[in-house]
Amino acid sequence: MDQNDGADAKGLHGGALGRGLEHVSHLFLSPKPGDASAPSTEPESSAPAGPGKNAVVLRSVQLSRDRLAAILPLDWSGALEDGLRTIDARIPCHPCGEIDVLAVDRTSKLTIINFDTTANDGLLLRGLGHFDWVVRNMQNVQRMYPAQTVAPSLPPRLVLLAPQFSAVLRRVMRQLTHPQIQWVRYHTVDTPGGVGILFEPVTGE
Repeated sequence: MDQNDGADAKGLHGGALGRGLEHVSHLFLSPKPGDASAPSTEPESSAPAGPGKNAVVLRSVQLSRDRLAAILPLDWSGALEDGLRTIDARIPCHPCGEIDVLAVDRTSKLTIINFDTTANDGLLLRGLGHFDWVVRNMQNVQRMYPAQTVAPSLPPRLVLLAPQFSAVLRRVMRQLTHPQIQWVRYHTVDTPGGVGILFEPVTGE
């Protein structure tokens, strides 16, 4: 993990996440196929290693875009940001392709959440295109979601999720002041309760 990423973060219930993942924020589980019971929110590595015990390392897994989209949380509170909730997904906005997730934060600001399964610098370009589209079509977006309270005077913001960001993009982060962008590294791991996602905020270097 990068030395400039914030203080050690804990998983649900305050447990350690295991060697190599102690800087990662929260874990969300996807139930295994055929498992009708609710998955445990306690990862295998939640118990700190005691004397003579080795810390449990969660095994990383790679997911397709469709599989990742299926297990992203609808309510991001406790995962990424309190009050952030999904209102729609896969919104077409020609010629910029699809917005992966559209959400509203606790200030009623529209939040565009885009993700990639690789370290792809094009994620930023795609997000900026979506930001421009939403700004130009804010009235239409409000009509699309009449049940949602959206503050039209507040500019939308971007959340970009990726398993890694390139060294070049890490430097670009420091120079971008508009629009508001939150960069988040995610880790998909195999746990006894199913596939889990761990989120880690990232800052420029």
